[in-house]
Amino acid sequence: MESVVDALVAELELFKDTLSADGGCSDIMTIEAVYWGDPGIIPVNSYPAFTVQPVRDLPDIETTGYEVRDLEVLVTLLIDSRAYWDASVLEATGDRQLVQVMERVRNWLRRDHNRSLSGLDGTRELSISATDYMVQVRGSVLAKSAQVTVTVNKQRNREQ
Repeated sequence: MESVVDALVAELELFKDTLSADGGCSDIMTIEAVYWGDPGIIPVNSYPAFTVQPVRDLPDIETTGYEVRDLEVLVTLLIDSRAYWDASVLEATGDRQLVQVMERVRNWLRRDHNRSLSGLDGTRELSISATDYMVQVRGSVLAKSAQVTVTVNKQRNREQ
């Protein structure tokens, strides 16, 4: 699981610094941080931020020689809704940007080289479930979030 989260954090670091024309989001939203895990309370100056949190490790196939497991990781984009408030418009601009960025995250992670996490040993397939949008209170911040569950099907030799 640790290597999968490491690989996803590395991909999100690349993604956040890449222009939208090349599949990233740097010209849509400036992501301040990518966290390994979810610290719960994030410093205000670290928003917007990605968190990459291990969720579940499920058995898929087991033989005497190897095992295959589904590793579930929650990728969350958090914004401080106060930074996007504008009384002169009838739109929550932060919500629009959340949708744009998370659509690009899904597409980025579904690229051919990322479906195996750039060749991470034993990675058979990467899939992404539905995107959930919600509001979360995090300390003094009323954060809006978009979350996807990434499932990585990974094979490894069984220890003898």
